[in-house]
Amino acid sequence: MSYNEADTRANLIDPKLRDAGWNNNLISREYPISAGRIEIIGETHRRTAPRRADYILRFANHGEAIAVVEAKEEGVPASRGMAQAKEYAEKLNLLFAYATNGHEIEEFSFLTNRQATIPISGK
Repeated sequence: MSYNEADTRANLIDPKLRDAGWNNNLISREYPISAGRIEIIGETHRRTAPRRADYILRFANHGEAIAVVEAKEEGVPASRGMAQAKEYAEKLNLLFAYATNGHEIEEFSFLTNRQATIPISGK
């Protein structure tokens, strides 16, 4: 049995971020990207769910954001989150986009325009 996305974040991703030196002052969770689209339905309308980045990583305590991290559930390949991570990073004008399922990390650098798989220690 694999973790759903919320459990993957709590049990796999959060501890690995802490181990890598990312404390709570350097991370924004559930960061708003957009308020959600307005859909017209006949004579009424509704707003779709807001879009949120799972994590924003900051250079210094509550400082400038440098990366977005998109979490996927444990059983889903990390690469499936890259399009969304890149979209959010572009909207926020960030340098890096990451996607992870807690076992794999995909990184895209807007500095080099390259994507790579990053090994996770302790697998």
